[in-house]
Amino acid sequence: MRVLRARRGSGCGFLLMLLIGGALWVRMELYPFLARQAPVPANILVIEGWLVDDVLLEAAGWAESNGVEKIYTTGGPIELGGYLTPWQSYAEMTKARLEQLGLGRKFEIVAVPAPKVRRGRTLESARALQAATRLERGAFNLASEGPHARRSWRAFRAVFGEDVQVGSVALTPAEYGADDWWTCSEGARSVLSETVAYV
Repeated sequence: MRVLRARRGSGCGFLLMLLIGGALWVRMELYPFLARQAPVPANILVIEGWLVDDVLLEAAGWAESNGVEKIYTTGGPIELGGYLTPWQSYAEMTKARLEQLGLGRKFEIVAVPAPKVRRGRTLESARALQAATRLERGAFNLASEGPHARRSWRAFRAVFGEDVQVGSVALTPAEYGADDWWTCSEGARSVLSETVAYV
């Protein structure tokens, strides 16, 4: 009996250590994995049009300090209050937002709207960009928000193929960062949903 209890005790201890180790890995490594920060040398930056203003400002700052000459904005139709705005897509609205910030004098900014789809919006944005640019060789960086960066990068890389280098720039979300995402509901929801979507 004592041997069985000892084995159960050591098994529970091992399981507890495994759970603690898994929790620490999730806290320390999951966010950096999802928020893929791996830019490549390129003078083109692609910005996902759904980014909130604070994150868009960070993308603009990144473009100014990293030799960007041309910016493409992507995104599908505006789904909330679209009839109140003069823009039909997030791509067009974000181009206007960048121009309002004065970046139209520094960069060539091109909006590339994507058609409305029920799912796979990022993939559809990548296809629209490929059709608009006909880029078969070269490189560009893709700017996305935090933990969404890896999934976006995978979609664009899949569409453009191996002859085009696709780098990724993970921008800091407005509500949380890499070190405290697990302390707020927005961060936890975002990281967990991106993990499920990635898997």
